[in-house]
Amino acid sequence: MRNNVGDVLQGMVAAPFLPEDAQPVDREATRELQIEEDAFLLANGWYMHNFDSFPPPPNVTPLYISVHIADSKMLKIKRIRDHFKEHAPIGCRDRKTEKLFLGWGIPAYYSGCLTVTTQKRAPIKNITGEALLVDNVDHQIPEEVKEKIELLLGKSLKRVSHDPEFTTGSFDNYVIEGKKQMNTLLKRYCEAEVIVTTKIHCTLPCLGMGANVILIHPNPGDPRLETVREFMPIYSFKDILGLDVLQQPAVDTERLAARKNILSAIAKDSVAEGRNIIKHSNKPVYKKIRRSSKRNAKLYRLAVKIMLTVGVKKEQLQKVYSV
Repeated sequence: MRNNVGDVLQGMVAAPFLPEDAQPVDREATRELQIEEDAFLLANGWYMHNFDSFPPPPNVTPLYISVHIADSKMLKIKRIRDHFKEHAPIGCRDRKTEKLFLGWGIPAYYSGCLTVTTQKRAPIKNITGEALLVDNVDHQIPEEVKEKIELLLGKSLKRVSHDPEFTTGSFDNYVIEGKKQMNTLLKRYCEAEVIVTTKIHCTLPCLGMGANVILIHPNPGDPRLETVREFMPIYSFKDILGLDVLQQPAVDTERLAARKNILSAIAKDSVAEGRNIIKHSNKPVYKKIRRSSKRNAKLYRLAVKIMLTVGVKKEQLQKVYSV
């Protein structure tokens, strides 16, 4: 699908950890990869529209990190569960995805999102830059909320979208053009006075770069937003309408730095060895993650089986875990 240039960003943040000649892969066509020799895939991102095109062939060794499963039906497919179990522990972008894997008995851990490792594209401006409003068709900011933000800021917001500017042509051409667009946006975010957004993949790279971002959302408790909530508060639309002063949310910089460091280490070390470092290394930090993810997988799977047997949340659990 070519409806969100934030998808291109997923590959862009993986690139610094990979060799210069690394090639981008279409998430929606990994099963069709034609690679004769053994290969390593840094597989972060949103999964996925077309389950038939997954998983990648056996000669491709993936590191699954910062994974979000959009539709739990994906794990009802045995070949997909078997693939993930073979390459576990799985690093998950959000707790909901983590619990989904664990409930199937697949070792998993909360990794957060690799996009927080995004590097600056320009010096950060705090006063003289634009005030940007970044949204699109999903969770578009209502006009009354936009007007209230402008009143609170004392300046007009310039609307920006993450809709791709180029959607035709080959996948490689889409990636090239998407990178150009995303780099232009990232530079603009660095130079902005403030960025107000509903989008995770505007917020997280802005946090990574140190840009001045505010995330607002109709439902700040949405499980997908946990990867932002661990660093800073999120405003609801209702919150904005009730404010007299719009303050920049305080960012937990120590937690942010720690998240960047562990994500970077996992990616860097896995690329160096060509395999999931969490699965194979006895380095204490990796060993701890491996042991806890295996233990949690056993406990969560047992809990799911017990609740299905005794009828606790049976209908809800059957929707997710029945085959």
